[in-house]
Amino acid sequence: MPFVIPASALGLGRTTAPGSRITLGLIGCGSHGTYWNLDQLFRYPDAQWVAVCDVDRARREMAKAKVEAHYSQALGKEYKGCAAYADFRELIAREDIDAVANCTPDHWHTIPAIMAARAGKDVVCEKPLTLTVEEGRVLSDVVARTGRVFQTASENRSIDTYIRLCELVRNGRIGKLQHIDVTLPSGNESRGDNFDDREGQPVPEGFDYDMWLGQAPWAPYCPARCHGSFRWNLDYSGGRLTDWGAHLIDLAQWGNDTEASGPVEVEGTGKFPPRDELFNTAYEFSIDYRYANGVTMNVSSKEPGIRFTGSDGWIGFTGWRAPLEASSEEILNSPLGPDDVQLYHPSEIVKREDGGKGGEYRNFLDCIQSRHPCYAPAETGHRTITIAHIGHIAMLLGRKLKWDPATERFLNDPASDAMLSRPQREPWTLRMALTA
Repeated sequence: MPFVIPASALGLGRTTAPGSRITLGLIGCGSHGTYWNLDQLFRYPDAQWVAVCDVDRARREMAKAKVEAHYSQALGKEYKGCAAYADFRELIAREDIDAVANCTPDHWHTIPAIMAARAGKDVVCEKPLTLTVEEGRVLSDVVARTGRVFQTASENRSIDTYIRLCELVRNGRIGKLQHIDVTLPSGNESRGDNFDDREGQPVPEGFDYDMWLGQAPWAPYCPARCHGSFRWNLDYSGGRLTDWGAHLIDLAQWGNDTEASGPVEVEGTGKFPPRDELFNTAYEFSIDYRYANGVTMNVSSKEPGIRFTGSDGWIGFTGWRAPLEASSEEILNSPLGPDDVQLYHPSEIVKREDGGKGGEYRNFLDCIQSRHPCYAPAETGHRTITIAHIGHIAMLLGRKLKWDPATERFLNDPASDAMLSRPQREPWTLRMALTA
């Protein structure tokens, strides 16, 4: 059993009974996992990290040291209660862990999340939620069947500005919604001018590279393939479209009231480097969608932003976390009354003494306690990233596609349907995750 730290030792006014403490394990100790996700839970006395896992020994030891240093300072004495694992299955197998945070590279999101849910753990998983549409459907079904609390880790739905944006659209303050423009950053990241990082090299000691590859095709090791750069290779992710699209397409779905559905038509163009290059995701793109309710949407590479256009005006923002702008001050300052549509406000799930929302992790903890759905459950995360995935398929095929969001299949188009999944390298398959 983990050594559970008393809340009073954390220097926080609010205390939590030890039996109510939520114990968590972190899978994936990269920069986001170690320097963002660990810190999110350090703030809360009703949760405690008790284990970390990574295929890179240096990274998991760094995360373990950070956890133990934090709790040592809180206790005023040495704390050595954080376990470190190289294999996520060992962490998931621990009966004393209540919940799992999956902060792995994108191609490793689904399998550990499925296995954790089947093992009775609640799960918070980084975005983009899946690598393929098939993965998302299987993951969402497993979460529903097991009854686990699941959070897609996109903090946008806890930000007041974005909640208000979608509430104003849903309540008709711009009239009847007609069109949505979603703009994402362009380009592919690189590792500067150090081209040696792109050449085959011996695998570093302590790094289980074969397991890092997981379901992806085997490829020679080079530093630029892995830490910090994986998102720009189609074997492991979808570049800007899936990375930033997971945030901003999500807001489009929310404002359009189509969170459990999706568009019915898609076509687009994109510029890709050669497929055999290391960084080969689309660096420019423009994708058009049409929904059954008549709303159209364009997702393009430019800069982060979103604009909802209706029959009576527009509202949106340009720039990450930028203030709202609208076609009139009347729209921008429109009050919302008790009879208007009220979207999910995270602080309303559990009335906390400090009144704060705290982003995706606070909402996750509150919902573990209440068993209420999180603000971005698996189905929502799956439906959001499906829009990016079918847009990518349309770009690759170069033609307009008809999509059925009910069946999650293209209409009379077996060639397109074949691209909703991809081969998985043994043993890291959905079949294994569903039977292990």
